Amino acid sequence: MNNFFQDLKENVINQYKQCQAYKLLCDSQGFNPSINLNTEKDIENIPFIATTLFKKSADIFKHLLRVPVETIEKWTVSSSTSGDPSMVGRRRQELMQIGEINERDKEITRPYIVQECVFYPEPEVMRKHKSEMILGRPTESYMGNLLDLFEFKEGTIFLVKEEDEDLTIDIDKFKNFIIKHDQLEEHLAIRGSTLLIFNAIKELEETMRPVKLGKNVLVHTGGGGWEGKKGNISTGIAITRQEFVETVASFLGIPEENFIDGYSFTENTCGILGHYSKEYKDYLFHVPKWGKVIIRDIKTLKPLYNPGDRGFVQILNAYGTDSFAGASILVDDIAEIVSMDQCPDCNKYAMTIKVIGRVKGAEAKGCGATLNVRSEI
Repeated sequence: MNNFFQDLKENVINQYKQCQAYKLLCDSQGFNPSINLNTEKDIENIPFIATTLFKKSADIFKHLLRVPVETIEKWTVSSSTSGDPSMVGRRRQELMQIGEINERDKEITRPYIVQECVFYPEPEVMRKHKSEMILGRPTESYMGNLLDLFEFKEGTIFLVKEEDEDLTIDIDKFKNFIIKHDQLEEHLAIRGSTLLIFNAIKELEETMRPVKLGKNVLVHTGGGGWEGKKGNISTGIAITRQEFVETVASFLGIPEENFIDGYSFTENTCGILGHYSKEYKDYLFHVPKWGKVIIRDIKTLKPLYNPGDRGFVQILNAYGTDSFAGASILVDDIAEIVSMDQCPDCNKYAMTIKVIGRVKGAEAKGCGATLNVRSEI
């Protein structure tokens, strides 16, 4: 991971050669990575695949593989709110690459933690939940695979359990956890789905007084849910980042600056971490050196460069996509550029963005060149 551009170029060239659907897309745009990808500026011209093409209903996810289907280990699937998950074929080597990338964020996600309480089921349960066989390979939750790669502390408390075919939260166990650690200033981590954590806090507010866990507690969320929906869970009400942080911080008695959020999606392997800023009242995400983000105008899809510009999120990465066409992905999320080179809140040198939310239907309308692949394969 020492030369991102060269690694990305090699990845895109191989993807062009190995995935007929991606080759058709590139050829339709007059782009051959062996010829046209020579400088870092040329990265902006790399054709992207929209996340809509990975949806189960599109029925072309198998054509987005770079290897024969019989060589993949599993279909990793998203926790869809619409019942139409993304399907991404992966081998063990891609999953291990994600684990290696996660290790690079270790100081951010695990700072001296001695006890973890998580709003997830145990990794094995999450991976296998509602699994089915497709083309001879099992489906597994992408989030479950990420959890399987994360090294939880011994004695981690998993609050979500499987009952019959449903996942349920043990709210009493969470209540006992925070009461046990009240006023102790211990190094703790509370991790999990934004929606589950927020719902739990709102429920406990009705039955008990706030606690004070102290300045050493990390709240680490991920997986979205800000729209008030995640999987089969729905509140029907969107949650702002500010409301979430202020509500949880106030009830648990921890500093607002101790909140981090992860931004990733099933069709890619380049996760991005963000820290909450009291000044911006939002999470500021730092683009890591092993990936690149381009913000594209919603109407023209041209790259944007100025602080305050908002558009679709394109993520390019060189690693962990050898089995599928995931080197250049456009997702139906809108983000805002905060800075192209340095976080104004913590001064870290990195492109910094805010994730605004998802625009349903807009991606399909704006990415005709990508969607045309369907009729050619």
